[in-house]
Amino acid sequence: MKKIIILTIIFVNTLFSNDLNLKFETNSYEINSAQKMQLDKYIDYLFSNFQLSIVVKGHTDSVGSKKDNIILSDKRAQTVKNYIISAGIVNSRVESIACGETSPKVKNNTAKNRQINRRVETKEFVTFQ
Repeated sequence: MKKIIILTIIFVNTLFSNDLNLKFETNSYEINSAQKMQLDKYIDYLFSNFQLSIVVKGHTDSVGSKKDNIILSDKRAQTVKNYIISAGIVNSRVESIACGETSPKVKNNTAKNRQINRRVETKEFVTFQ
């Protein structure tokens, strides 16, 4: 019975995933007020779901050098991670990864598409059961 309940919880969490997706301005890693509102809701979600840990992934568009984009994506991921930790989420529940321009959601061929690719996303996984 326990296994069925745990699997059901995992399935429901997958259906109603609360993954975060923040968009950033060109060459920026600053968190604006709208992003803070999103982050604060997400932090509330993390407090309510103590069994979850997250990976914060920083991304860029393809403008600039690959080296600069890795640095920028790392700063984006670290800034979001630091914001989450400063709100009281335990450091061990938050990992950050710099992806640079390696994982675009869409082609970097228009300004609108590049905006979509300048992002920080989170992925959740169950740490405690």
